Amino acid sequence: MLNVSVNQLADVVIIDLEGEFDIDVIRNVEKAWNDALEKKPRVIGFNCKELKFIDSSALGTLVKFMNSAINKKITLALFNVAPSVTTIFKTSRLDKFFSINSKEEFENKFMPVK
Repeated sequence: MLNVSVNQLADVVIIDLEGEFDIDVIRNVEKAWNDALEKKPRVIGFNCKELKFIDSSALGTLVKFMNSAINKKITLALFNVAPSVTTIFKTSRLDKFFSINSKEEFENKFMPVK
């Protein structure tokens, strides 16, 4: 089960992922992605703080999102990624493809100054 929510602050959209991101919930995440794109963001960040697991289908979906973001000139970044999930990105070498940040790094790089 995965809970997905979309929040916007200025031109930054945050998609919170909580639970297990696998083939069964890809449609939910795709809907959140499409909702985020409608907001015309400069940055889309995936908050993975509560993400417990990600499977290969979900990784493929994130790659699809990254390609879409590149085509639309949107920055896509992951942040708050748990060590167990980071290991999956490193094993698949996707840590070279995605920007994976701590919460502080993400906020310093991408969030509007208050």
